Amino acid sequence: MKRERGTGRLFLRGSTWWCQYYFHGQQIRVSTEETDEKKAGKFLRTKLAEVETGMHSDARNISYEDLRAAYILDYQTNRRKSLHRDKRGNVYLDAVKRLDDFFTGYKASEIDAVLIRKFIAGEQAKGLSNGSVNRSTSALRRMFHLALEDERLRTVPHFPMLKEAAPRSGFFELDQYQKLLAALPDYLRLPLAIGYNAGMRRSEVLNLRWEQINFMENTIVLLPGQTKNDLGRTIPIVPQLRALLVEQHAKRQDGCPYVCFRLDRRGHAAKIGGFRRAWQSRCVRLGFGRMEPVTDPATGEMIYEKRSDREHGKPKAKMVYSGLVYHDLRRSFIRNLVRSGTSEKVSMKFSGHLSRQVFDRYNISSEKDVAEAGARLAAYLEKNGDKTGTALHQNAASGSAVN
Repeated sequence: MKRERGTGRLFLRGSTWWCQYYFHGQQIRVSTEETDEKKAGKFLRTKLAEVETGMHSDARNISYEDLRAAYILDYQTNRRKSLHRDKRGNVYLDAVKRLDDFFTGYKASEIDAVLIRKFIAGEQAKGLSNGSVNRSTSALRRMFHLALEDERLRTVPHFPMLKEAAPRSGFFELDQYQKLLAALPDYLRLPLAIGYNAGMRRSEVLNLRWEQINFMENTIVLLPGQTKNDLGRTIPIVPQLRALLVEQHAKRQDGCPYVCFRLDRRGHAAKIGGFRRAWQSRCVRLGFGRMEPVTDPATGEMIYEKRSDREHGKPKAKMVYSGLVYHDLRRSFIRNLVRSGTSEKVSMKFSGHLSRQVFDRYNISSEKDVAEAGARLAAYLEKNGDKTGTALHQNAASGSAVN
């Protein structure tokens, strides 16, 4: 029978019911994903109600690129510090770049949990950690939720997440810090010392300027907007760090406002960029880290990298560094603060942590801490007259001597 105008229609494709209706004069045909005609009719009536009330949006032509553009715009308008620019000035995010390689060309309606799982499996096969894969999946989820907030989409798919490794627990002991300080190139010794003695993040250290150093009050001042959480903080300068800062101040050059700098080929001071290779090579040499081959989690086979056109020979095994990293200095600083008797409330001001939960992740205990705590507890118990274990040990020793 001919349906009344404006009521749409249902039709079968195989065993699945599809619906047809009009929105702004354009015909729309979508699957109801139902095999029951009554349920399919309910789906159609919902769509017609959305059209009638002005709540309808056609998501069929929204692409991954549209979702990505809105996501990047959100980062730009909110001035997120994790948004980088390449040499050409193009903005990029590592987590999004991995999504681009897989989802470019897909419609939003085509992206579902099954496709997301294929993306996850592919990234794992490349040797990426679960945490890195989750960052990309979280970025994709944020893209969909932004579209949902903008009423460009009505539903979002399920986003499967991987179990991540426990938070890092690495830290520097004093002898490790001193050995690395002696092994690193001259231009990296001050960044190492600031990280260990001031607990600043690497980006905060490399962007530190001389006007932020107050030698009169022995403080480093990080202004609002210069930190990860955009809140300012003031950090004391200990004598061990002050000596290195005074030495560096005498070497400064006009035109370079940065505290940490290196000399280029012409002898001009320039801001320090990345130093991953120098750091890793020294840590491996000192036994503070190692290079490990990357294997496929599914097959266990080693993953190989393609050599560049300039290199010859067989493909080389892909290697990843495992060991002490720069951020472990920040964790060591916090632990030393607490060990020195500084209250946790004051320590959180120096470190810039806003929540106790995150602070506790940094204020970790080492095996040495546990041993020292055990020794203090034993001394306390013995002082208060509890010599049970000592007496038992002495009796056992005397018994064995008699036998």
